[in-house]
Amino acid sequence: MNTNVKTKKNKNKNQTNYRALLLPLVVVLILIGAVIWNNVRQGTKLPDPDWSRSVSTPAQSISAEPTVIKKDDQYSIYTHQKDGLQLTTLDKKLNLVSEKKENLPLDERANYWTNGKQIAFISRGELILYEDGKQTVIDKDVDLLADGKDRFAYSKGNEVFVYMPEDGKSQSIFSAKEKLAELSGHPASQSFIATVGEKVEMEAFYLKEADGAYNAQSITRYSKTPTDKIYNFRFAEADDQIHFMYTFYSSKQGTKTFKTFYGAAPKDQLTAINFSTVKLYSSDLGYEIDNPSYQQLNVENNKPIILFAAKGPISTKKEAGNIYKAALNEGKWEATRVSTTSNFSIYPLQVDEKTIAWLKAESVSDYRLYLASQVSEIKSASEKMGKEDLYTAAFDALTAFVVSFIAMTNAFIWVVPPVLFLGILYFVRIDVIEDEKPWAKWTAIALFVITQLYVIQSLFNNSFYTLAPKYLTFTGSSFIIPLIVSAIALWVMQVARDKDWGLFAQVFYFIGLTVLFELFVVGTYVY
Repeated sequence: MNTNVKTKKNKNKNQTNYRALLLPLVVVLILIGAVIWNNVRQGTKLPDPDWSRSVSTPAQSISAEPTVIKKDDQYSIYTHQKDGLQLTTLDKKLNLVSEKKENLPLDERANYWTNGKQIAFISRGELILYEDGKQTVIDKDVDLLADGKDRFAYSKGNEVFVYMPEDGKSQSIFSAKEKLAELSGHPASQSFIATVGEKVEMEAFYLKEADGAYNAQSITRYSKTPTDKIYNFRFAEADDQIHFMYTFYSSKQGTKTFKTFYGAAPKDQLTAINFSTVKLYSSDLGYEIDNPSYQQLNVENNKPIILFAAKGPISTKKEAGNIYKAALNEGKWEATRVSTTSNFSIYPLQVDEKTIAWLKAESVSDYRLYLASQVSEIKSASEKMGKEDLYTAAFDALTAFVVSFIAMTNAFIWVVPPVLFLGILYFVRIDVIEDEKPWAKWTAIALFVITQLYVIQSLFNNSFYTLAPKYLTFTGSSFIIPLIVSAIALWVMQVARDKDWGLFAQVFYFIGLTVLFELFVVGTYVY
């Protein structure tokens, strides 16, 4: 009889122990799931209502500008590799159609031109045209190459030539006083920009094409010092205006300064271009974007747009080198984020009005081409959660949990009043402890809750209200959330406690549960 009673007591005690462990575990798992789900929602958000999430392609590259040609609902992607060019073809839904490698002796990171059938590139000073597996040397001692709509330009010292693939001939279109510093074109134009001078004076010429002939027009002149220069000239043509952009670089006392300048003028008034500093503002965040790079200038609906790369947030907790698209609205450049990729992205380019491509760094020397689209079907498909999204959300949650331990160090202060109360009571009225008077337990719990409500306010900072989901950031949440968490911890304590638990065990079990739950509910979003 005594053995059965003892066995029954042990069984009841084991069940109590299980409840004391399992109930908090269930609550913690629910809280972890809520954090991961919030991370998934943040990770699968569109960068902008008009743009899809970043779509990965198989196209790999070194750090060199890619080329993307859209024709017949297919995308032909040319990427520069160490030993040639890779051609990756995608269908209209951005699915892989084919891959092809062309082993060509391109100079590393040198520019090239292609129309989908022919490829022109520079190899050790020789300008080579590749077609149907055959390489033909067009010219020698070539320095620079710039691509155009259906032709390309190249320079030899101080002279600029244009090559016409249709008749297979080159013609001289411009001669400068000294060697060219830069030559640039635009895939939608047959004109070019030639920049001359790197020592005393720099001057940029717009080589305007009209009826097969070229006319050189000076668009800006700059008297330079040994520590500054103007470069990265870009242009885009509209119906009645031509838009220009360039970068100014200066180095003084070890401080490097980069500024972008923009100007526009009617086609017949290029002598009166007024260049002004470009300040790019984030439409979502409302502040100026610092240090933009890899700028590209285009025109949409006769209005200029700038694609560029810059560091900025991709979610509430992460930053990356993003791709942005800026439009000029009432004299202000307003930029929206286009990419959702991590790490750093470079070389943005406009494929068409609904597609933007860029390279994203996979490592120091390896890059992969990504696309963003405004096509509704691609946007919807990009929002679906994948394995990588879930993995990233779980990893971010784990990182947040580790960091939240730092945030919860102020929980030690929460414990001081109830510990002092019970300690004093133990020495002054030990009978109250031994008799487990209910008022002593509830007083200790009340002291803990009141202290927690006062001290935890510091955790409900700007970071919390930025990072936490909306259901935790309502008015009065800094008081209501701790009270709800305390009530849940109290319920778990009441259900899980054993009859043999003393007053100290109950109070400190409740305190431990509250701190644990607050760690996941509040601490996760503090940093």
